[in-house]
Amino acid sequence: ATDTSAILEEGEVQEMEEEEEQKKKGKSAKSATEESRETVPTLEALPISQIPGHEAVFINKPRLSDIKQVLQKEGIQAEFSGGVLICNNVVALKRNESGRIGMEGCICEDYYKVRKLLYEQYAIV
Repeated sequence: ATDTSAILEEGEVQEMEEEEEQKKKGKSAKSATEESRETVPTLEALPISQIPGHEAVFINKPRLSDIKQVLQKEGIQAEFSGGVLICNNVVALKRNESGRIGMEGCICEDYYKVRKLLYEQYAIV
């Protein structure tokens, strides 16, 4: 009769002994690398001071005629003159070549009121 059992090296004997000890203690015999594979990576939120900002993006493309109606509902006199919307004879709204609405006028209470109403026509993100 020949002995067909494998000859274990010293390191393998230690591993087997450690596995048996862990089984006795009720723990599974997992190596550190197996346990690290089971961890789930998660993302944590940055502190507010470290969050990078971005430029505001205006979503929507309101027509000047729609803006005129909004302004008139708020008690601001608005009239078209040569494609420019004149508001209370102080503020002018017009589209530039790229299609964006530009605002010109004296810095006064009406200017800020018109700007606020104009911004309300957009979704700003």
